[in-house]
Amino acid sequence: MRTLLGLLLGLLVLATGAAIASERPDALGRRVDSIPQSVLLSQPATALVDGARQAGALRRAHWTVTGWILIQIFEAIALFYLWSSGGAAGLRDWLRKRVAQEWNVRFLFGAALALVARLAALIPSFYLYRVDRTLDLTFELTRWWLLYWAFHTILGMVIAGVIAAVVLGLVARTHQWYVYTIIAILAASVGWAYARPYVTLPDAHALFVHPPHSQVTVMVEGLPGSTPPEIDYLAAFELGHVVHGDALSIALIEGGVIIVFASIAVFIADRIRFRRDDDPLSRLAIVGALLALVYIVAVPVRNAAVRAYDFDADKYAVALTRDPGAAVRALVRSADERMIEVCPEWTARLFLYTAPGTGARVAAINRVPSACP
Repeated sequence: MRTLLGLLLGLLVLATGAAIASERPDALGRRVDSIPQSVLLSQPATALVDGARQAGALRRAHWTVTGWILIQIFEAIALFYLWSSGGAAGLRDWLRKRVAQEWNVRFLFGAALALVARLAALIPSFYLYRVDRTLDLTFELTRWWLLYWAFHTILGMVIAGVIAAVVLGLVARTHQWYVYTIIAILAASVGWAYARPYVTLPDAHALFVHPPHSQVTVMVEGLPGSTPPEIDYLAAFELGHVVHGDALSIALIEGGVIIVFASIAVFIADRIRFRRDDDPLSRLAIVGALLALVYIVAVPVRNAAVRAYDFDADKYAVALTRDPGAAVRALVRSADERMIEVCPEWTARLFLYTAPGTGARVAAINRVPSACP
């Protein structure tokens, strides 16, 4: 355990030092800067963004959805094979012969399952990195990507190990284990929602600013060339989420989705015949495989449930800054720079975006049709 945590901290320090800013060509910023205010306030986003970048955004979305789904499928196949081949039972027995305390056995078994899943997903994960690298959306070198991958792998192993040890410990102690597990999931979701801004690595262009007419400090992810009014809008947008209590609402939605779909995975696993060498610990492998598959369904549900919150935050930000043109310019700049679809196709809307499309947000601000299909 100490070795894992030490390696985790070491990789975090190295990965933090490896952050590289992604700069877009100046021409993109100049094009957005040159759009007249009257045009910004009267046209849909489809008429404001760069056509070539939108064509690239469409390709990127197709490639990214493919890679994302492959990750879940590869993880499910690896974990199911580990269980069906008897490898999970063999690993359980091997650990119990060498580790005295059952809590530690459960922790190490959960960590091993996370490692198997991460290794199974390595190729599609690298593919997603190469998609962004090819489109010049990241300048991160392969060696640094591998370092980040190793860091997240160890972090995932620690989290999976703790979950396995705690949940199976509750199962062994009480028939009401699911009640405590539900409470723990909701508490973790809410805690992470409020802690995330303080523990995640900020974007290379992140700024901590005060929104107009407010003393609250919020972090905004600016872009190269963002004007002060755009920064004001982005800050006011984040403040809108704070004022409306969106972090708590979204956390409860995400926690609820986890509970429902994890329950579905456990329900299905209970109806799969036990092997002769099975026990609750070894069967974690098949539960993990089913979790990877139901995740494909859970993500669209989560995305649809949280998508509307950005509209209220936009409305709040525009009212606070009294500058809808800056809001539209910021959204157009983000769509161009980050190669985000203005009108997301249904697959991208299902799997990739928790926010509504830029086309819908600009249409709401300008009160014009979105011109999206």
